[in-house]
Amino acid sequence: MKLLNAMCWVLLALTLLAAVVMAVRPSLAAQAGAAQMALLIVFVIIVFVIVHAWLGYSARGMAAFVVIAGVVAFALEAIGVATGFPFGSYTHHLPGLKPLGVPPVAIAGWIMFGYLAWALARVILRPFASVVVGGAERFTTPIVATFILGGYDLVYDPIGATAHDWYSYDHPTGALGVPLTNFLGWLLTGWLIFQLVALVETRFPARTVAQSRGYWLLACLFWLSTTTQVFTSLIHPAVGSVVRGGKTIQIADVYESCASAAVFTIVLTGIMALVRLYSRPSAS
Repeated sequence: MKLLNAMCWVLLALTLLAAVVMAVRPSLAAQAGAAQMALLIVFVIIVFVIVHAWLGYSARGMAAFVVIAGVVAFALEAIGVATGFPFGSYTHHLPGLKPLGVPPVAIAGWIMFGYLAWALARVILRPFASVVVGGAERFTTPIVATFILGGYDLVYDPIGATAHDWYSYDHPTGALGVPLTNFLGWLLTGWLIFQLVALVETRFPARTVAQSRGYWLLACLFWLSTTTQVFTSLIHPAVGSVVRGGKTIQIADVYESCASAAVFTIVLTGIMALVRLYSRPSAS
């Protein structure tokens, strides 16, 4: 257990290092390949999520979360690509295998950031984050987690749709070319994932390690670390522009707008979780 816990801290350090290198030393990141660096960060975060969930939920609990999040996300993404519901009509542009038009990395994103949002919701809302509860909190925790995850999407979807061109919308309305329907779709998909997790969570009681503050501190810090890209991008503002919906959008403006949004979404919820975590006694 101690070795796996230490591994989580190492993964957090690697994530921060990779994100900082990509932003502060863009030439170095370019040599390594921006796509390869991004995939490295995704790999590190998904390993963290698996290890962290394994530590707290056991292998069966970890697998249950991954399967629920993966299946629901893939189903809604595939339906969205085919019909336009619930995210609006859009197309993924990432290279490689795309079953039913959905790249696997998109599903990995739902699992990674969904898990972190779920962990923060438990910290913020429950008397003790490690305690699996019933009653009203079985339904309120998923709602809180849904909006925490939606805050992440509010920050990063405009970047993916403009600076990276990972996907595009048939009707790119909104200030940064991401329609309101996309964010509503994220709320619906997130809520379905979290509500299903809450309904089966009692079958996977938390392990002893989940009673320590350090365990939940890792999740809070990893969540806050997701803002590294938008904030460090302000050091070397991106050049160039894109046209979405007949509007010319400066890439530098996208990053600055998303950095502003991050303060009131990802940073706010991260701070709330940290305050909640340290304002009450440990469950151990």
